[in-house]
Amino acid sequence: MPDAPEIAQIAPLVPDEVSIAIFAVAGATDLGGTADARAGAGIVSRQSGTQEITIRVPESLSQNTQNAEIIGALLASKYTPTRVNLKIETRQSNILKAMTTKLPVWEDKGWIEVPNAQSLQALAASLRGRTATTTLAVKSSGEVEEAHSLARAGARRQDTDHVDLHTPDRLQLRGAKLSALTQGLAYRGIKALKQKVNRKATDENVLSIQQAVKSTFKKTPTTKMIWKSIRNKDISRQVRNFLWKTLHGAHRVGKFWEHIPEMGDRATCQHCGVIETMEHILVECTRPGRAEIWALAEAFWRKKDTTWPAVSFGGLMGAALGTFAGEKGKDSPSTARLYRILMTDSMYLIWKIRCEVVIKDNGVAKTTTEIHNRWVALINERLEIDRNLTNHMRFGKQNSLPPSLVLETWKGTLFDEAKLPQMWLREPEVLVGILPIRSRRSPSQPVGRRGRNR
Repeated sequence: MPDAPEIAQIAPLVPDEVSIAIFAVAGATDLGGTADARAGAGIVSRQSGTQEITIRVPESLSQNTQNAEIIGALLASKYTPTRVNLKIETRQSNILKAMTTKLPVWEDKGWIEVPNAQSLQALAASLRGRTATTTLAVKSSGEVEEAHSLARAGARRQDTDHVDLHTPDRLQLRGAKLSALTQGLAYRGIKALKQKVNRKATDENVLSIQQAVKSTFKKTPTTKMIWKSIRNKDISRQVRNFLWKTLHGAHRVGKFWEHIPEMGDRATCQHCGVIETMEHILVECTRPGRAEIWALAEAFWRKKDTTWPAVSFGGLMGAALGTFAGEKGKDSPSTARLYRILMTDSMYLIWKIRCEVVIKDNGVAKTTTEIHNRWVALINERLEIDRNLTNHMRFGKQNSLPPSLVLETWKGTLFDEAKLPQMWLREPEVLVGILPIRSRRSPSQPVGRRGRNR
């Protein structure tokens, strides 16, 4: 298989005397959907002998299959003289739709928030610069399949190619039409033009999450995936805010107090005597609360899954990115859902108890019994919320949860689960398998009207 040519300076592969040039193009991605994703494009032409070209998409561009296919089509256009008819064949209809029905809409809106916009703009400009007929076709043929094999090989290559996406201004529309512009679209466009300001603490925390998730779940999440994960609808609003501030290093702990007169002593953990950071509070502190809560979380989790991921700061911040195999070896959404609920709620409880002890109780630690019971009450509350959210009549289809998802989420973790009916969502006294200390033998019995058990 020949190496790819230097794409910055493309010489036409198709002779001028050919009436029509036919190219099969395809894209592929290795480790797609992660920060380690690598995309490749494959191009096959039958003019003047078989031409097979493998492209490794530059790291500066989006590493996804659609973008790789767009780049393949762009190069096919540049490989063909403008006065020669061109036919581009692909496996998917993405390019066909993009260059026909979607292109006018995207240009009217100024390409704001359009995925792979840079590559699409270059392709549109290249096709506009042609004087002969260009045909886009969705076809399943031997050449297209061969192009896809080349694309997979390109995605596995270590060295990248240089792809020049610069286009003349005369071939490209810029800006958005006022008739298509809304206030929200204008705001997002202005926001995209603003230069991103990097925060050192944020970048360090994001890197910590990527390393921890890769170590535990064998996939490196992208920065976008990390920020999206902390807005997961299974995480309560208070915990979302807590995670957002933690990722930005915005909590008033540790070094925050060192530069405030007469407040420097607050930078140190009262119990451990070291600089207090969120990592120390959630992972290292020896004050009663942290270790007890993680021990309870582990005992509860092992009712659902035999493996317990190591507790680390990056792992906790990336808990919503966890994936777990189900009974048939495929990813289990219900198991991953229980994990993010368990870990995010547990870490927020640790933070709440720490704040109560330091601010409200003058350093007096909580008792083991209180810590235990508060955690059990918290998890039971989440179970009750899930049960209530299965009521489609009350919350509507959009805001309610599928009963099957809730049943699978809590399967294996309930008290006396063998005695519960298969559909226990409307049953009274359904509790998680770890009971409060005051009643370890059995849950409290219902109390009658006169205050006596019946």
